[in-house]
Amino acid sequence: MTADLPPLELYLHYFNFRFRHRQPPGFDVHALIDTASRLGFSGVNLWVKGPEYYFLGGADEAHLDAIRRRLDRHGLGIDLETHGTEPAHLEAVLGIARRLRADNLRTYTLRRSDPREQIESAVRDLRVAAPLAEQAGVRLLLENHEDLTATQVAEILARVDHPQLGALFDYGNSAVFMEEPAESLRVLARHSRTAHLKDHVTIPAGAAGNAEPLWLGVPLGEGHLPVIAATQSLRAAGCHRVCFENCWAYHTGFRDRRGGGELGRGVYIYRHPPYDPRICLIDAEAVAKRDGLDLAALEARTFADSVGWLARSFAAAGIPLARPLQPAAA
Repeated sequence: MTADLPPLELYLHYFNFRFRHRQPPGFDVHALIDTASRLGFSGVNLWVKGPEYYFLGGADEAHLDAIRRRLDRHGLGIDLETHGTEPAHLEAVLGIARRLRADNLRTYTLRRSDPREQIESAVRDLRVAAPLAEQAGVRLLLENHEDLTATQVAEILARVDHPQLGALFDYGNSAVFMEEPAESLRVLARHSRTAHLKDHVTIPAGAAGNAEPLWLGVPLGEGHLPVIAATQSLRAAGCHRVCFENCWAYHTGFRDRRGGGELGRGVYIYRHPPYDPRICLIDAEAVAKRDGLDLAALEARTFADSVGWLARSFAAAGIPLARPLQPAAA
């Protein structure tokens, strides 16, 4: 019974602030932690890849210890994210994760022209890396990240078969291969330890100068992904942490067909113009320059709207949170 499940830990993803991060004086890791605490999130997700380290801002021990102290002051957790499966790289990032006392390190496979070789390479690498994660005391999570379907990620996990290796389920990524989100969830939910919660729409070819259909991120509740149903299914499968990743103004194309979805139907139903930039913004940098849009301000608006939608929708669905969400200022 869902009533017997623990409350959901809702984490905050750095990607929510990618435009504000670029705007002087910048929205740094400490601002991210403070914001997560003020709004009622249980932790944060940070990208870790040198040499810039993006939101992390560096990897020297004094800097990492200062981040951990700030997290401790707010009572927050942390998960880290990187990419690639090469064992030496993962070992280095696991060291950072251990210093920060992160629970999870997410990664994904790097795309190759041959998907089978991509899978075989990941299996070889992760058979070496999973014991390294065990030694570090950090769970290593493989994401369905627009590089493989959830079904293919599940194959890798089954073949590596290590208790320290699990999955991070992304609500919408595998859709670029026309793998229906319900099917992605069916095969990956039992492996998932956390997730990326987001929403998307499909933009038809030619609607905004695009030659091919696009998979476009939108504020929560404005898209066609089954956000609440997917969250309930994840909880029922034993996943009690998800991370909110606002993908507004992010778009990608569809890849080769590996699933049974159909453009124009179901979650792939087309969103037609006219497009409100607060909801559907394609080629954000070019449009902002042309129309004088303030991307940081629009990002803040879409973030605030999404946090409000989450609070209302989770309450209506009876999904309890470890910390109550607070309204976010636009």
